[in-house]
Amino acid sequence: MTAIQVLGWVGNAAFFSRSFVQWWESEREKRSVAPTMFWRLSLLGSLTLGAYAFSRHTHVLLAGYVINGLIYARNLWFQRGTARPLPGRVATLVALLLAAALAAGAIYELQHREDPSLAWVLVACLGQALWSSRFVLQWWASERAAHSHFPRLFWWLSLAGNALLLAYALHLGDLVFIAGFAPGPLVQVRNLMLGRGAEAAARKARQDG
Repeated sequence: MTAIQVLGWVGNAAFFSRSFVQWWESEREKRSVAPTMFWRLSLLGSLTLGAYAFSRHTHVLLAGYVINGLIYARNLWFQRGTARPLPGRVATLVALLLAAALAAGAIYELQHREDPSLAWVLVACLGQALWSSRFVLQWWASERAAHSHFPRLFWWLSLAGNALLLAYALHLGDLVFIAGFAPGPLVQVRNLMLGRGAEAAARKARQDG
């Protein structure tokens, strides 16, 4: 196993651990929560898997790791309690820049892969767009609320993006990427269940009140 493969597996371990931490804390709270350790492990995973994606020349995936890494860092700033929400125009500009970075990664992928398959690159691009937009949505919602949290749509985007990226990873035959995306649906479905339960409990409390 090469050093860069080790780095990839370290990233997978970080992402798996963050999912476990988030799931565990959510089970305790009976709702989806975003603990600080989730964002720290996410940032570590993004850095290491970003390096791995760069070494494999999968730039559409690299763009996603870079975009998400920036959002993870912003959420850590929120967790410290010292961050102020960005003005609406600034937040919109940042969102557009993130979308442009993802598009640039997709274009580079098409132009520089030795055996480019338009259909599969489009699958990867759509998956990465959904996968990255979930954290753009989460970041936007957190900016508006001035604290880090997961809106329900976050988990639906996660589930759809994860499924497409897992299909792309299977197409590549890359065990590092496959292992990274395979466990995701379990966590995402469970968080959707917890979110539904929390909403039902809130409605019942309002009716009883």
